[in-house]
Amino acid sequence: MAEDEERAATTFAGRLRRFRQRAGMTLEGLASASGVSVRTIGGLERGHILGPQRRTVAALADGLGLGEPHREALEQLAEAGRPRPVTAPAGWCVPPRPVAEFTGRGPQLAQLAALAGSGRTASVVVLSGPGGIGKTTLAVEAGRRLADERGLGLLHLDLRGMDPEPLDPGAALFHLLKALGVGNRDIPDELDARSGQLRALLQQRPAIVVLDNALDEQQVRPLLPGTGASFVLVTSRRLLTGLQGVERLAVPVLEAPEALELLRAISGDVDGPRGEGLPELAALCGGLPLALRIIGNRLATRPGWNAREFAKRLADSERRLERINAGDLKITVAFGMSYDQLSAAARRLCRRLALVPGPDFAAPLASVLIGSTVDEAEDLLDELHELGLLSQRGDGRYGFHDLIRLFAGDRLAAEEEPSALETPTRAMTDWLLRATVAAGRWFEPDYGAAPTDGQLSVDLPTRDAAGSWLQTEADNWFGALHIAATHRWDRQVVETTEALHHFSDRWLQWAHWYELFALGAAAAERLDDAVAQAKQLTYASRAQAQRRE
Repeated sequence: MAEDEERAATTFAGRLRRFRQRAGMTLEGLASASGVSVRTIGGLERGHILGPQRRTVAALADGLGLGEPHREALEQLAEAGRPRPVTAPAGWCVPPRPVAEFTGRGPQLAQLAALAGSGRTASVVVLSGPGGIGKTTLAVEAGRRLADERGLGLLHLDLRGMDPEPLDPGAALFHLLKALGVGNRDIPDELDARSGQLRALLQQRPAIVVLDNALDEQQVRPLLPGTGASFVLVTSRRLLTGLQGVERLAVPVLEAPEALELLRAISGDVDGPRGEGLPELAALCGGLPLALRIIGNRLATRPGWNAREFAKRLADSERRLERINAGDLKITVAFGMSYDQLSAAARRLCRRLALVPGPDFAAPLASVLIGSTVDEAEDLLDELHELGLLSQRGDGRYGFHDLIRLFAGDRLAAEEEPSALETPTRAMTDWLLRATVAAGRWFEPDYGAAPTDGQLSVDLPTRDAAGSWLQTEADNWFGALHIAATHRWDRQVVETTEALHHFSDRWLQWAHWYELFALGAAAAERLDDAVAQAKQLTYASRAQAQRRE
């Protein structure tokens, strides 16, 4: 027992515990006296942190009231436990230069700092998101800050996951081992041996490692450390759901204030009349850092341009994507790399989803666009989500980023003949409006429950379910109604608006009832149906009166 106590006293953890017990202090008492949290002190005494920073050691010594010899002994044990920074040979795994205009990302940086814990197993975080979202910039910035804070080296390796020939795991391991100072002759030939050598080295000499632009799990697994204080940030357009024991961070678009701040920084802080349209310009980029950088670069290099006029030109959705380019930076290239990774069926669905009128949708509507089962559509939607081309909500609905939606529309125009789109457009419109009629009839006294329609693939078992579906899908069925009116599918327009007039009394806050019934009245007039026209005009008049109240 005495030997165990003596051995414990030769580590920082053992010496700190002995000093605290001799002072008759609890963890809470020492935390109050030193300003160091109870959690941190507990981790130190359990050996989770072998070499705390000097300011932490000084605070603990002050809280314990230690004299100079004991303070010095405690600091020497802390120094012995601090990891030595990796000194990478020139040219191997060198991080890219810092981004001078790095903006925002406070919550994500705080989350990554918290995830870079000091446990016995090395921490790994996967940062995922679509092309242009700023994964690499965030990972390198977070890695640089953590490396500076902990006195560790920072290694960066581009795995070239979107290139025609991604870096294979063996070559990636060779790069990392060289960066850790291993000579060519000492690097084994076998993949497993290289992987084991990397784990051993990162345990002995911890580092912050950024594995950038990963292709898939098979490429990444051999590159991950085992135990120790290393911290690995993996960026990928894929979710890499097959990796176990990792943390995950979906990188979001920038909030509006951050997007505007970044655009101002990149464009050179344009002011006066020339910069008055910057907020509108930033909004058109949808918070996507790559788009903001391209637009900012264009504005910075064209002193004669006015931000408001540029925003007006960019507002033209048919030409927006082609205008988001600067030199070799093109937003379409970033999206195209992900699109090219999709299966042929997923590319077809991606294109046709541009036909959906609303901002989001569920699998049943997607299945209609490609004539598949709902299960097949769900698999393809998951493939699109896995590559960052679609975002997914908790209620099973999906949506495009505005710029990715425009990209999908461009692919649709380039890869499918206009005549070939008549069938999916009609199928989508017909499905949405038939489902709308079925849901609306739940609220009509003459109908009650909607008739069964086995082709709808929409479950409307109760009035509440029908009302929920109508509200959730409003943007889509209202858009489909406009499509039907444009194509003069007048009987379907009138049938749909007629089926909704009772429901309109229950959802008074919806802003488009007058417009909806006006479409119904116009369709009835074209059908020369005076009775239907009179009804639709009555509904429209009532909706107008309710809107004024």
